[in-house]
Amino acid sequence: MGMADSLTLSAKLKKSRKEIGMTQAQLGERLGVGQSTVSDLENGGLKSWHVHRDALAKIFGKPRSYFEPGEGETSEEPVEIDANADAPDSVAVPEYDVRLSAGGGFAVDRETTRRYWTLPRFLVVDRLGVAPAQATVQEVIGDSMEPTLSSGDYVLIDLSDQRLGLPGIFAVWDGDALVCKRLERVPGSEPSQVRLKSDNPLHGEYMVDEERVRVIGRVRWVTRRM
Repeated sequence: MGMADSLTLSAKLKKSRKEIGMTQAQLGERLGVGQSTVSDLENGGLKSWHVHRDALAKIFGKPRSYFEPGEGETSEEPVEIDANADAPDSVAVPEYDVRLSAGGGFAVDRETTRRYWTLPRFLVVDRLGVAPAQATVQEVIGDSMEPTLSSGDYVLIDLSDQRLGLPGIFAVWDGDALVCKRLERVPGSEPSQVRLKSDNPLHGEYMVDEERVRVIGRVRWVTRRM
């Protein structure tokens, strides 16, 4: 076993960050989280590694397996489980302590698992085609995606679908905040830019350099109170 193999996830992250001279705040901006979340990751105080694993591998130019939990380490990666004995066809989907803005945006200072949603496996897996381990439920704040999404709605996001430019609504870090928008690349732009579009005609569209954009996942389902 090599030295790198014996490092903990936290140590691997800290080592990788320092190797390229990146600060915690800079890494947080790339991940779409606050500096305090990066600090928690490096100190072993945050277990939701699965949310950031692909992004970390891309940022540091390492294989995804480099950021897999090692022997004796744990991760809060959600798995397909029965919610209880009376609901064998249910899955648990996490909701994190962040909110997705369909308006001016909310910056993320800290990420924790707020709760788990018990949802029918038929809905999540069979109808939507989403793996529960790659799903999250989040609250929408703001009116820029009206009438498609309203403030107070909860959306199910497929974290595995980050294909920029395809039709649909995406949860995305735009360089300043987490937002729900439609996305398209701006043809011929240099440097490459992404157009973020709202459904509400009262809200305009805006463009962001593609290197600042991190697609979190595609919105696949919405639930709201009547």
